Amino acid sequence: MTAIESPTHAVIFDYDGTLVRLNIDFMGMRHAVEKLLVEYGIEPHSLRGSYVLETIDEATELISNKSSPKGLAFHQKAAELVTEHEVKAANSGKKLPGVLRMLKLLRKRGIKIGVITRNCDKAVKMVFPDIERFSDVYLPRDCVSRVKPHPDHLALALKEMEVGDPTLCLMVGDHLMDIEGGKRLGMKTAGVLTGKISPQGFIEAGADYILKDVTAITGIIFNPATS
Repeated sequence: MTAIESPTHAVIFDYDGTLVRLNIDFMGMRHAVEKLLVEYGIEPHSLRGSYVLETIDEATELISNKSSPKGLAFHQKAAELVTEHEVKAANSGKKLPGVLRMLKLLRKRGIKIGVITRNCDKAVKMVFPDIERFSDVYLPRDCVSRVKPHPDHLALALKEMEVGDPTLCLMVGDHLMDIEGGKRLGMKTAGVLTGKISPQGFIEAGADYILKDVTAITGIIFNPATS
């Protein structure tokens, strides 16, 4: 495994599928939101959003342009539907093997740790209640106005960790949006194969590293013999 040539000052982790194993029913989540959209007179396929959260934001703006109270009500109901699916998945979620040991090692070696997720804080804390003890910054969607892959999510994490040079930071995740978000800020990126993305998918996305799981990052940050 090829090690990172430049020093790594911080690592930002995705949460779902990277640090923990979850089985969120994204299809069911989307169907529930689309049903709500129809109730508000919006044809789901007319919206541009590729992901549920972006679809909700787009629909909220459209509805609010006609009626601010209706837009607010829609957003609240849609958010509740999303949270319901996240919490249901969290009931059977588990940390992936070796995650705590890996985070402790990074902290011991002076590497700053960030965790960013599109998931809600409530669901995260059900599986990883002490996540803030193992990270320097933790930003669930409740804490940001725009979630990854929008660069604001990652940029805020870097700012709070006081990392001024994104090239000295590694973004690690199991989804293509993690690679996209990291690359947009000039960060090194690593795709982990504990989600649904294939090695070829990560290659095509431009990931700098492809790892079997998140614990393998110690082998590219440190000398494998000492990690």
